[in-house]
Amino acid sequence: MKRILTICAVSLMLLTSCSTDDGGEVRQPAKRTVIVYMAAENNLTDNAQSDINEMIKGVKSISKYDNLILFVDRARQAEKPFIIRLKNDDKQPADTIRKYEEDFYTSDPRKMTEVLQWVMTNYPADDYGLVLWGHANGWVIMNDSVASRRAIAVDNGENLASTTGRWLNMPSLRTALEALPHPFKFIFADCCNMQNVEVAYELKDVTEYLIASPAGIPGEGAPYETIIPDLFLYDDVQMYTQTCDDYNALTDNEGGHLPITTIRTEGLLSLVTATKAALQTIVPTTVNTDGLIYYYSYKVSDPDEHVMYDMNDFLLRHAETSAYQQWKKALQQVTAYKKMSTKWQVMGTLVYDFEVTDERFGGISMFVPLPRYENTLINYNEGIKKLAWYHAVGWSELDW
Repeated sequence: MKRILTICAVSLMLLTSCSTDDGGEVRQPAKRTVIVYMAAENNLTDNAQSDINEMIKGVKSISKYDNLILFVDRARQAEKPFIIRLKNDDKQPADTIRKYEEDFYTSDPRKMTEVLQWVMTNYPADDYGLVLWGHANGWVIMNDSVASRRAIAVDNGENLASTTGRWLNMPSLRTALEALPHPFKFIFADCCNMQNVEVAYELKDVTEYLIASPAGIPGEGAPYETIIPDLFLYDDVQMYTQTCDDYNALTDNEGGHLPITTIRTEGLLSLVTATKAALQTIVPTTVNTDGLIYYYSYKVSDPDEHVMYDMNDFLLRHAETSAYQQWKKALQQVTAYKKMSTKWQVMGTLVYDFEVTDERFGGISMFVPLPRYENTLINYNEGIKKLAWYHAVGWSELDW
């Protein structure tokens, strides 16, 4: 999620009201239930309370028949994970509806399925939204399971404010969400570098929309006081447009705004076909990445190593014109909405050696297998093979 930003947490008393705990009453379906999966057993633990306080303000603007449910796991020695329902009640704004007796990894896909399924069962709705809250690095993975390096939802397992721990990879996230009884209307990722085409393709069958940024997000994360009401707008276009607008309106500590995009997942199969055709027109030896828009560099291995290039910018430069034009039509079908910025935060050191223009900016990143990645700390060329997108567009069939 966020670059580390120390926030003095506003104290919130989480009052207990366990009427919907195991075996409790199942309510009549609401219009929408939004679940926030707050993976904060890491160095974002202080940010969690600040964002909960913002959500308490935002929930005042939603219908009393809707549900905002938070699963929270923080780095506090005496605290186990818990689930709360936020509501418009000044005396008791947060009901603790479930307390877990044992600690567990929020990055465990089986536990994630269990948590989300419990909420769906006890707080049924006509449709569901999911907010992913925490650290992330998009598709970047080491293993096709809970791993030691990168992805989302890091949990150190010791209630410490540290990013040393286990992470949830995208294939494992897909597995966790596919096991649920209902798909999501949207997934809103309040975490870094999640708007990759690789991530979107992995999640295409579990959500109608993916709302996320290809870049690193600001330290304070989403402005939940305004974002929460946006997520409960029942008109889809209004929902994702307002969410993107309100997030993009923030100014980060780089002096820029967050680039953010909404993907309509139903168009991804057509994008696969068009991308595969466009890639076949590119000669690998002619690829030049200098000056391309990028969103990620891994500061541990090489702060100058750019990894997540803007998909549109790459194909605009390298694909044959006719193939690019056909591809651009497919991209427009997938891109429900986007907000551009000329600068943003990234993981590591960023030198703005590229220009962001309307023509070049697509708002979705894509990995391009290149020989130089064989010598980085993380072998991206191997990790990308774990993702379904890699095989769908035929990277394995091209002589890269």
